[in-house]
Amino acid sequence: MSVVWFNGAIIEGPLQLDPADRGLTLGDGVFETIAVYDDHAVWLEEHLARMEGAARELGIGFDLTRIHDGVATVLAQNKFDVAVMRITLTRGVVMPRALTGFGESPSLLITLSAFDPSHPTSITLAVSTVRRNETAPSSRLKTLSYIDNIAAAREVTDRADDALMLNAAGHVACTTIGNVFLVKGDRLITPRFDQGILCGIARAKLLHHAHEMQLKPIEAIVTLEDVFLADAVFRTNSLRLATPVTMLDDRTLGTRPIHDIKHKLETLIGRT
Repeated sequence: MSVVWFNGAIIEGPLQLDPADRGLTLGDGVFETIAVYDDHAVWLEEHLARMEGAARELGIGFDLTRIHDGVATVLAQNKFDVAVMRITLTRGVVMPRALTGFGESPSLLITLSAFDPSHPTSITLAVSTVRRNETAPSSRLKTLSYIDNIAAAREVTDRADDALMLNAAGHVACTTIGNVFLVKGDRLITPRFDQGILCGIARAKLLHHAHEMQLKPIEAIVTLEDVFLADAVFRTNSLRLATPVTMLDDRTLGTRPIHDIKHKLETLIGRT
């Protein structure tokens, strides 16, 4: 059974949500999803720093002390060896109704659920027709407005494990749930921050520690041809860490092993 904390208290039973809450009516909010191992929230401060930056840019009230209190309360209720925590912050109710309204009482929801850390040894991708708008805040901030990712995932569900999303210029951006990396020789390449991507926490960790694996970190404009010519392609996110990509649109990709990369991320979360 999940642990649910909402606006200051553990909730037993159905959640009473205001029907005028902007998170419900407009997707007006931000969130973070965090792995929890043995009561430890992995990379919590990095996730909260990203969330705070997004909230401040969007003008949503952010109270770090309140969030830390909620996280501590939820973790104290944890009964799972491995869990996933989701922190959701919405603008709350805005009166009078206006898209420009600030919202006096943001809503904060923190949940904790069991998580199965096992995952496929590899995945396949297919290019989606849904594009990432690299000029839009929704592409670079982790907002509740996730409909583009949902539409892209649904589009390819019959032919691949995940969708590869391009930006408006036709360059590689990301998958629906993670960042994309290429290995080419001694280069570790990933799309630049201005290419319509959410800068993931696992992405940042790999770029920071690349030299320890004798790799040169490069943030660049990445084309589909780059993907097909890479020695290896993989997807990263904070829950699944690094997963090799073996095929894109039924074309086989580079097969260079990424064991050292996976091991580095596992070391960074203390799971080796």
